[in-house]
Amino acid sequence: MILRRLTTALRKQDWFTVLIETLIVVLGVFLGIQLGNWNEARVQRAQETELLRALHQEIETSIRLTQQKSDAILQVVDAGRRSLAFLEAGESCGNACWPVLVDFFHASQWQSIEVDRSTYDEMRRQGFPRSREIVDAVEGYLAQNATLSITNHLPTYRSRVRQLIPLDAQEFYWATCYILEDGAETYVLDCAKGISDAASARAVGKIADTPDIALLLTEWAGLHSATPADLEDQNMAAERALDMIEAELERRS
Repeated sequence: MILRRLTTALRKQDWFTVLIETLIVVLGVFLGIQLGNWNEARVQRAQETELLRALHQEIETSIRLTQQKSDAILQVVDAGRRSLAFLEAGESCGNACWPVLVDFFHASQWQSIEVDRSTYDEMRRQGFPRSREIVDAVEGYLAQNATLSITNHLPTYRSRVRQLIPLDAQEFYWATCYILEDGAETYVLDCAKGISDAASARAVGKIADTPDIALLLTEWAGLHSATPADLEDQNMAAERALDMIEAELERRS
């Protein structure tokens, strides 16, 4: 309809009508573009809001798992200290060798402390979060986790000491002295005796007579001795990121 009127006006050289009709066309195109942009911005905002909620959940879960892993690492280091003290004393464990053997096993435990960042990486691929403050806070938290990546390598002590522990003792350990629940590992200190006193004594003797065991255990326990405190700092950084995400979600509600 507008094009027909515009054509008619041009033929009549009715320039005023041409101007009005042209302005109507331009205004319509402009408003259409603006409406499209507004709809796209609304969709992107809703998408970002949903991803921010998912990111909040991802970091919350990581905080919980990190605390559980920190508690487990404290147990590993404590077992390492007791094992090193036993080796340094150079005394026989007599009829109480099973707890000593369990400590050597506890001290060999390892778990990855890498946090889940899949939601955050997906957000960055899509250009979110658009808040620079949130990006900086999350990046800072992830950077702290990355600095601890050295502990994600399996320790040499783990492989070496487990070669010296009898298979039946290891099977009993996993069934009785180790608990895995909701992603959290717990190492039982007073678990029941799994093998005979004589078999425990032989295994402990082999471990004690292995020249590099004390050095490997010292390296592993020493590496992890500062990890719980580092993980606490990491969780504090994660909490700061959560605060910023919560503030942004509150503004959007």
